[in-house]
Amino acid sequence: MILSKKVINAQALERNEHLFKCPVCSAGMEIVEQSKMVCTENHSFDLSKAGYVNLSSHIHVTKYDKSLFSARKKVIDGGFFEPLLDYIYGAVLPQGSGTILDAGCGEGSQLAAILQRLPDDVTGVGIDLAKEGIATAAKEHPGNIWCVADLANCPFGDSVFNVILNVLSPANYAEFLRLLKSEGLFLKVIPGEDYLKELRAIFYDDPKGQKDSDHVMRFEQHFESVQTDRIAYEFPLDKELLAPLIRMTPLSWGASPEKLEQALSMDIPMITVDFTVMSGVKKK
Repeated sequence: MILSKKVINAQALERNEHLFKCPVCSAGMEIVEQSKMVCTENHSFDLSKAGYVNLSSHIHVTKYDKSLFSARKKVIDGGFFEPLLDYIYGAVLPQGSGTILDAGCGEGSQLAAILQRLPDDVTGVGIDLAKEGIATAAKEHPGNIWCVADLANCPFGDSVFNVILNVLSPANYAEFLRLLKSEGLFLKVIPGEDYLKELRAIFYDDPKGQKDSDHVMRFEQHFESVQTDRIAYEFPLDKELLAPLIRMTPLSWGASPEKLEQALSMDIPMITVDFTVMSGVKKK
């Protein structure tokens, strides 16, 4: 019998009930009839038709809609992030089996790509506030755990994750430290100074991005064995990837129609990709 995506995702949740705590009262949770998550205090959260669960305690409105996640998926599938994914895979592999949280997973493409390279006994959990992204992740990558959740109130117990990834997304260090196991790995990716400088030159007067010294200093305050690496390369930009790339990047948000038209009409054979990757382990 062919299982539906909802059932496949519900089974993944069932196998990993121990990871969760209720976002309302912090009690333990369980899957009931593969249709809802219920805590011991009877707070209940229905699984969607795709098999993800919304564990955010508040309604949030984000700028991330279905078209943005569709654009992001096209860019990821086009190989734009491949050197970064190779780096993350190499950093995560020595951790062995365990559970990985992608905090700010979007539509799940990056986490799914990393999990495909890791042993089958690695459990992947993706969370994001944007329901559209999580819905896409649950449909496109069944068998993993996908949740709408707030970084300020993560619906997981203490010390349950071996690895936390935070790629081009806001961080909540207090929550990440709570969630990580002892000596667990945290890996954060931020844009480097030259990230998408060809587009930045169109949308901003100053084409240089922010310096990352403040980010590194803050990171070092929370983690030990800190390593900082730069991953920079030029990516051959096929014409059909230009519009999705512009759509997915916050660089273009708020830009005038004239600026957007100018960017879309440009011939950009190569685009500069520049990331700073910080990794560290939870202090004992």
